[in-house]
Amino acid sequence: MKAISLAASPRVLTKTIGSKKLRNAGSLPGVVYGNGEPETVELEAKQFEKAVKSTVAKNFLVELDINGKKSMALVQETQKNPLTNHFIHVDFKRLTKDSVVTAQVPLRPIGTAVGVQLGGVLQIPMHTITLKGKPADIPECIEPDISHLEVGQSIHLEELVLPKGIVAIGQAKAQAVGVITSRMMAKAEEEDAAAAEAAAEAAAAAGEGEGEGEATTEEGAKEAASADAAAGEEKKEG
Repeated sequence: MKAISLAASPRVLTKTIGSKKLRNAGSLPGVVYGNGEPETVELEAKQFEKAVKSTVAKNFLVELDINGKKSMALVQETQKNPLTNHFIHVDFKRLTKDSVVTAQVPLRPIGTAVGVQLGGVLQIPMHTITLKGKPADIPECIEPDISHLEVGQSIHLEELVLPKGIVAIGQAKAQAVGVITSRMMAKAEEEDAAAAEAAAEAAAAAGEGEGEGEATTEEGAKEAASADAAAGEEKKEG
């Protein structure tokens, strides 16, 4: 993951009132913690929003420049105003060259599944996955190739191709992406099954009818033969 440069400065105004004044002035309050004492900072809100838009990762790597002192950090958590959707606070996790972190990155399948072309529906239970490793080795997103997937097939968490040294956090057999039967396909299959069953029943009924007809003919022939025999006996007696 490539680091995004961000400039910040120590925060003088603290607490709720101070943070509100900062936001009104176009600044974003934040805190840097880990590997040392926590440090409150402020940075330009627009600059941070621009950084967020430049990556698809939720937890992304930054090179934080605090009054000329640079350090690597990970955007650990952000808060937004639910009404304006603007950022109101950000937490940075200070890193070292040996730091191992967990980060959430989006799952973005590439290609068109064979099963989808045949009428199936693509299902993505995991829109984001949690990865663990060194920040520089964690990718911005995971893009599994799904073009080979047929209806009923899926890719599990353990089957995702990850960079060396990076592991996915979660149940290994959990479905990351798959192709399921659509309602139209399910209905068509039900109709085909019903039609096949009806045809089988009709064929069976026809077979039984033919058997009964043959038996009736045989009985009639026997009765006719018996009548002829009786008639012959009567002639002899006469």
